[in-house]
Amino acid sequence: MAEGERPLLIPCLALSSGIVLADLGLSLPVSAVAAIFFCLILSCAIRHRLTLEICTFLFFLSWGVYVLPLWTKPPMLAHTIESFADRQPHTVEGIIRSRPVITSAPTGTASSFNLEVSAVIADKRRLPINGTLMMYVRSGEVTQSRGDLIRLVTKIAIPHRLGLPGEFDFARFLSFQGVVAIGSVATAEDIVLMRGAVRDVLLARIDREARRLGDCIRASLSDVRVSSVLTALLVGDQKRIPPDLSAAYTRAGVNHILSISGFHVGIIALFMVQSLLLIVTRFEYLVLRFNLRRAVLLPALPAMLIYLLLSGTAPATARSVAMLAVFVLALYVERESDPINALLISAMLLLAVNPTTLFDLSFQLSFLALWGMCLFVPPVMAFFTGVRSGWLRSLLQFSASSCAASLATVVPVLFFFNQASFNGILSNFLIVPLLGYGAVVSGFCGLLLSMIHTALAQPLLWVAGKLVFVSNWLIVRLGELPLIQFHGITRLDMLAFVGFMCLATFVRPGRPRTALCILAPSLAVMVHLAEPSAADGRLHITMLSVGQAESLLIRLPEGSTLLVDGGGYLYDTGRDFGERTLAPALFRLGVHRIDYLVMTHSHPDHNGGLPHIARTFPVGEFWEAAPGGNGPFYEQLRAALALQRTPRRLLAAGDVFALPGGVSLRVLSPLRQVLRPAGEGREMDQNENSLVFRISHGAISCLCTADAGFSAEQRMLKDGVLMASTVLKVGHHGSRFSTSGEFLDRVTPRVALISAGQGNSFGLPASRTLALLHGRGICTYRTDLDGTIELVSDGATLRVATPYRVE
Repeated sequence: MAEGERPLLIPCLALSSGIVLADLGLSLPVSAVAAIFFCLILSCAIRHRLTLEICTFLFFLSWGVYVLPLWTKPPMLAHTIESFADRQPHTVEGIIRSRPVITSAPTGTASSFNLEVSAVIADKRRLPINGTLMMYVRSGEVTQSRGDLIRLVTKIAIPHRLGLPGEFDFARFLSFQGVVAIGSVATAEDIVLMRGAVRDVLLARIDREARRLGDCIRASLSDVRVSSVLTALLVGDQKRIPPDLSAAYTRAGVNHILSISGFHVGIIALFMVQSLLLIVTRFEYLVLRFNLRRAVLLPALPAMLIYLLLSGTAPATARSVAMLAVFVLALYVERESDPINALLISAMLLLAVNPTTLFDLSFQLSFLALWGMCLFVPPVMAFFTGVRSGWLRSLLQFSASSCAASLATVVPVLFFFNQASFNGILSNFLIVPLLGYGAVVSGFCGLLLSMIHTALAQPLLWVAGKLVFVSNWLIVRLGELPLIQFHGITRLDMLAFVGFMCLATFVRPGRPRTALCILAPSLAVMVHLAEPSAADGRLHITMLSVGQAESLLIRLPEGSTLLVDGGGYLYDTGRDFGERTLAPALFRLGVHRIDYLVMTHSHPDHNGGLPHIARTFPVGEFWEAAPGGNGPFYEQLRAALALQRTPRRLLAAGDVFALPGGVSLRVLSPLRQVLRPAGEGREMDQNENSLVFRISHGAISCLCTADAGFSAEQRMLKDGVLMASTVLKVGHHGSRFSTSGEFLDRVTPRVALISAGQGNSFGLPASRTLALLHGRGICTYRTDLDGTIELVSDGATLRVATPYRVE
């Protein structure tokens, strides 16, 4: 590779590294950055290449370290929004900072937006504060726009991690948007407009125009599944797409087409250029006096900018506009534009404007897809230099681009989502012409005409709607094709993958590059092969930190797994707890099969995540407390297990099971004499009749009491089934109505485990329960403080660890 061919490589690499180091906690004073900048200026005077490159690298590295906290930790006033996170409703006043996003919800529609808080009204006083809230509107569409001053009443909460392996760090995600807390209101009518267009007047007008265009599409197309997709394609309003349809696009491998990106911007720019060229070439005067092919390129720049603003300035769209602008300007000045350099320029521009863009998943995937196309398509097309047919060459280039994008993103997609689809290679051939070249162009023209009169847009929007309808029909069928599922991708694999891409791009062709490109993935594979087996001869009990819910993972010495309960939300949120929280944690722990799925009772905080687990993992047997459960989650669970033909076993006191690896399980409750026929009186005593069992391995044992309270404890004490146990899983999340002193004296545990949500509204675990445990010298671990808790025993000793402790 020639000297100076990649002038932005060092700055881009250094800036990205600095931002990552800042995210890991490194910080630098501004004086250090200024000193390095001074050294950079001096190195320019010295004119020594190596010195200049070192100083350039250090400056951009230090700048990345310095600038990220300016976004994630803005300067604070005496009063901050976090100081009002006391679970009490507060009257909040502030300016809408982001375009309100409308989403599909169980109640119809819901909304969300960022609110830059300026004051809290307390005791008839207006307290100036700062901080940004992520506001959720549980029902209804927000009619206010960016820049409007509003007032509302909300409880303020600080987002926090649960302390689960593989957990999505929502607090970190919000901090990249400058958000420090979250709040919610019941309906859009709870928001009071104080004054409109206080700030960002231009952006507010653009938002209102985007909303008008979206309303025009929805008024023209009555089918929600059609209008929502077309709105996503044209104005970036992707959240309205029904969840099942969005999931089908994802399974088919073409979900990227629903997010406005370089493809959409490029299609619009190309359409405008060709249309203008067709018009101006009709005038002989212009043809004779101007280079029209160059001149028509410039109007594409404002058109791309307007499209960017209408779509909400998403990072992926901004990157695409920056990259395409570089290509357009290069063509205008008649200079060759290297695609890798254009990619580096666009990345530098975005990171300079907003360094948190580096952590945006859509930016990462779209950047890698373009990188893959820039890297792999040219050498592939070099094999077909003899192809003269224009349409055949275009088809080959389209195929190569689709394959390159899929290959360049398969590792990160598997890392983030645990599944990937090569169906996109087939789907792109069908969906891209329909939506990209068809629906986007016809819909865009329709929206332009709607600015004159809505009736003029109807024919073109009807055509776009029919194309979307066909696309949706195809997507549902393509989404039924099998997916690639792999749950073992680690950060080391991601590092090896990025290293491979860098070596293939920036190292001169030759044997050293070939050897290094083979070495990077080989090392990752060798690390996987050297991983220890799950069957390590020890009993592992993991209390998963699932908030105000409960779930235990038990690994037997020979590798078999028991999953006891699946957590869940206490109230219907419209979200799947198993899909969002539990399954990713199990995947990250290396679980690929549930040999014994155990449900202690059918309350939603214990079985809410189990239906998804039963649909996702092979399940050997299903155990539950007799006479069985009820409720919607229970019915979904039984239906999923029926598809697997999983045998069901009802458990009651006295049942004893010899499990593999020398482990035994004894059921202590519900007692057989209190069992009732199915459907009779289950609602009033599910907690007291939940499944209680004792699992033992050698001299170490654990008593799991589910949500059993005083009544169940007294029954077991009276029946004499309780035995001393090394570990006690405290009943009912540490409630004051469970874990009596007499019960503790009989069990005499050394270690107690409590599953509770951080800052839960029930005040659990109760101070009375904690006092009883501490008074007896029992070492107590809590998921709300310690995160996920791991116990490991060889049958003689016990080790307790909290590797995911929440700080």
